Amino acid sequence: MIPVVIDTAVLVKVFLEEEDSPRAQSLFRSAAEGSHRLVAPDFLAVEFGNVLWKHVRRSRLAVEEARRSLERFPYEHIAWLPAHVLLPDAFEFAARYAIAVYDGAFLASASLLDVDFVTTDRELHDQVAGDLAWVKLLSEYPLRG
Repeated sequence: MIPVVIDTAVLVKVFLEEEDSPRAQSLFRSAAEGSHRLVAPDFLAVEFGNVLWKHVRRSRLAVEEARRSLERFPYEHIAWLPAHVLLPDAFEFAARYAIAVYDGAFLASASLLDVDFVTTDRELHDQVAGDLAWVKLLSEYPLRG
């Protein structure tokens, strides 16, 4: 089982049809089948709900569709790391790379576990990839199956 930290946008792509959605869905299938173990800071669940709410507010998603997505949220396929444990390192990553602390929490998660971090945030990737080779874009992350 390959552990990998994912960001919120990867999860959103599982539920909403966007660029790279098939790759995100494939990664989640591999987690359900046991070849990957997905890991994330515990606030990802709230952030996911917030993204759905933004889509509802912009009339891109009906409230009922958003509710169904929340009901199908794959809690059991994600290992959750408590944000309060990640905060000191998240802040350090934020200070070092001039990024948001919540982005730093994803980096802190991967750093703590010594695993890859898969993101769809090209700007974040480009900002840190020179130093942090374990930060991977979903579009380039090697998937099996």
